[in-house]
Amino acid sequence: MVAACAATGCLIPQDDTLLEGVPGQRNRPPRIVESLVSPQQRVISDFGAGACDLTFEVVAEDPDLDDRLKVHWYVDYNPQDPRGPYRQYDLANITRDPLRSDRGSLLISLASANSPLGTPGTHLVEALVSDSELQDRVVQPRVVQLPDGTFIEDPGYVVTYAWVVNTVQGDCR
Repeated sequence: MVAACAATGCLIPQDDTLLEGVPGQRNRPPRIVESLVSPQQRVISDFGAGACDLTFEVVAEDPDLDDRLKVHWYVDYNPQDPRGPYRQYDLANITRDPLRSDRGSLLISLASANSPLGTPGTHLVEALVSDSELQDRVVQPRVVQLPDGTFIEDPGYVVTYAWVVNTVQGDCR
């Protein structure tokens, strides 16, 4: 009986490796609050017939309060001819709340001579919200140093929201 009990346990001493501490929280993705975007309809079928200005807005939240969120606005993005964003906007986090108090806004006016939606036809307006740097619309990971001096890549995230806008000939010029 004693031999059976001894055989079930390990008689070779084991090295105990202790953790230096609890690992830090990994980056979590932001999200666009769909109930607060403007305009609410994703397809705008008659821009220019009556209204000459159109404001796009997104509201974002991120559980990582220290993340610096950016809204990258793209209009008619062409992957064969990639260009940077039409506009870029930093979302401030003055209230230190996951729901950012600042809104990412883009005002398009057909009265402007170089309006990106000025040409009659179908256009795509996109808002990309990222918590890390974007390179050609691809989010880049962040290098983070751990307490033990080693480095890891913490992933960055990007979320998108898009509208299809059909511009029609109107009296805006």
